[in-house]
Amino acid sequence: MLKFYGQPKFRPNGDTQAPIGYELFIREYQNNQWCLPQDFCAITATQIQHLLSETVQAMPNNIELLSFNLEQIQFIDPIFCDVVTSVQEQTDIQLFTELTERTDPRVTLNQLARAAKRFNDRDLFVCIDDVGTGDNTPELVLKLDDYIDEYKFALQNFRPFNHISDIESHVSYWSQMAQTHDKMLAIEGIENAEDLETVRTKYPCDVIQGYYTGKPALLPAVGTAG
Repeated sequence: MLKFYGQPKFRPNGDTQAPIGYELFIREYQNNQWCLPQDFCAITATQIQHLLSETVQAMPNNIELLSFNLEQIQFIDPIFCDVVTSVQEQTDIQLFTELTERTDPRVTLNQLARAAKRFNDRDLFVCIDDVGTGDNTPELVLKLDDYIDEYKFALQNFRPFNHISDIESHVSYWSQMAQTHDKMLAIEGIENAEDLETVRTKYPCDVIQGYYTGKPALLPAVGTAG
């Protein structure tokens, strides 16, 4: 059985008690507990559709956006694009499909670009997850750039560090890229008040999330998928 956990998203200069959305993480029920699926690529389009449909129906009126992850092999499969199209037509909540940073040797850069264009042609929002780490290199981002809407920078992928200034070159690079290319920027991995204040004052962005503002939790009144 599969279910979504949700981590709240906030405006960087807004009320951190009032989320504007959630990032949705799939969890599987095994041995009397919810845990990470053994193989994300094995999750079907039908399961994703059911989970997304149930989730958008359960969201309160103040929720503006929901994001969820697709692996590369899922992202290039037109069936998943059809699923997102179908769910997006049911709701005013903006859905963001996040392309994960995990490399898949079966998938080429050209396939990813064609898939991103497919989403873009249907006015579906695509986010490049964890830019600058894993397979989501500047080369990949630039190849897909015409068809994507958001970069997400993950502070946690660069820990341990004492202060965000220790990785300033990385954060500044993607902050400037977002401004230059007119993309939304999400910064995740906010773990303390200092992180939050630094992001607010030095790195303009559209969305923040992290353990400091809210940990992933089982969303209430949301359905499951077998």
